Amino acid sequence: MDRQESLQVFTLGRFSIVRDGQPLRHARKAPGKPLQLLKTLIAWGGREVCPINLAASLWPDQDGDRARQSFETTLHRLRRYLGDDRFLLQDGHLTLNSARVWVDVWEFQRTVSGVRQILRLPGNAAEQSLETLQSGGERIIRLYQGHFLARDNTACWSVSLQERLRSKFIHCMIELCRFWERHDRPELAIHGYQKDVDDLVESFYQRLMVCYAATGRLPEAMASYRQCRHILSVVLGLEPTAETRQMYHSLLIRYPQAF
Repeated sequence: MDRQESLQVFTLGRFSIVRDGQPLRHARKAPGKPLQLLKTLIAWGGREVCPINLAASLWPDQDGDRARQSFETTLHRLRRYLGDDRFLLQDGHLTLNSARVWVDVWEFQRTVSGVRQILRLPGNAAEQSLETLQSGGERIIRLYQGHFLARDNTACWSVSLQERLRSKFIHCMIELCRFWERHDRPELAIHGYQKDVDDLVESFYQRLMVCYAATGRLPEAMASYRQCRHILSVVLGLEPTAETRQMYHSLLIRYPQAF
């Protein structure tokens, strides 16, 4: 990508646009509808998206012709705001030009796919790529700063992608951290489990307790349980599952001298 004509779009945990290395700023107030169009385009995949789908998502109360007219006007405003027509390609469908536009969602999904592909290699083949796995895990954590458009009001067009990305993050981190556990690298596993951005994923607390105990950090294992119990109680009005409680009591029995 040419450094002089590049665009970076961040959507995970926040929304921001960087053009040629500098944050894109607004003269007075943010151009709301054009930015909503950009977000919706990304939520629909960013490539070969039908304008009818975009128009229906953004103007559900307008009839077809009025919605299409609103779409064309908003697209023109978005092009003007981004400052380069080459960022958006239109040939019947609308596409973000991947030769000039970088999107954190795309990079996140590529990195997750790469890590999971290595983890699923047969036999001990994954052990030949420990450095690649470690750097891939770090990149996933850096990219996934939070849920997709987390600060926006939830819209039907964003929920599906938000949930898919959340699921990919959780499952990939669990797979990777369990790999580190099996290969006697509990500190790397702890680092991964600690970076969970969803406080309600109980399995992360469970594995943190196990890894902390394996490294002799028993007070931290107990603190993980207490945090889990507090979060579930406050947010959901629930107690930890029987499995989590059993893990906690097993640690109390196994290491009474630590408490």
